[in-house]
This record gives sequence, structure tokens and C-alpha cells, in this order.
Amino acid sequence: MEKEKVFQILNELTKDMRPLRLSFEDYSYIENEHEIECFSHISSIDDNVTRVKEVLDHLGEDLLNSSIDFERFVMIIEYNSQNELMMNEMNPIHEFIVKYIKDKKMCWGLSMHDGIEGVKITLVASR
Repeated sequence: MEKEKVFQILNELTKDMRPLRLSFEDYSYIENEHEIECFSHISSIDDNVTRVKEVLDHLGEDLLNSSIDFERFVMIIEYNSQNELMMNEMNPIHEFIVKYIKDKKMCWGLSMHDGIEGVKITLVASR
């Protein structure tokens, strides 16, 4: 598990919500009480639609291989400003949500990072 990445994402999500900024003690409680897992993959393919599907296929395998029935999800989709996400790339994301998330709680967001070559998707899942 990428604990630092989960902590960073949780802090980013609560950055404007003072005094809700998380401390390491808070994170430790959340991790222990809610069984947090962090799955993250980056694409190796440059084709616009295929690059997102490739990453989501890996995330789907991670969820199937996990023995935990997760209830809440946060999905962070990162991409390069020189190779932005296209509207047709949302279809594989929608299909992933329908297949794996179903009627569970989920929030997601997009983030642009020039240090990323393809698309990177990080999925934080908890009970």
C-alpha cells in the first residue's frame, strides 16, 4: 500500500476544510478502523482511449484480488497537459464505475501534471 500517497490525497481533499486537515494520528486511525487500500497504475500505451482502459483493467484486477468488500472510493485521474484527456476516454471510466463501484460511494477528480507521460489513476478504497 502506498500510505504516503493515501495520506497526500486525503490531505489534498481536505485542504480548504479547516480544521479538518489530517494529522498522522488521524491517518493512522482511518487506516486501522476503515481498512484503506491504495491502488495506482500508470499507462504504458499512448493511444487516447486505450491508455485509460489499460489502467482501469489493472485497477479492476486489484479490486478482484482484494478480499475486502470496499464501500467508499476516491479516484484521482492524472494526465499530462500536452496530451489531455479526451471526452471519449470517459467511457472506460464510466464502464469501470458501473462494473466495480456499482451503488457504493465514490468521488473522483482530474489533475494535470506535466511529469506524467500517459495517464495515472490512483484509487483509494475503504470499508
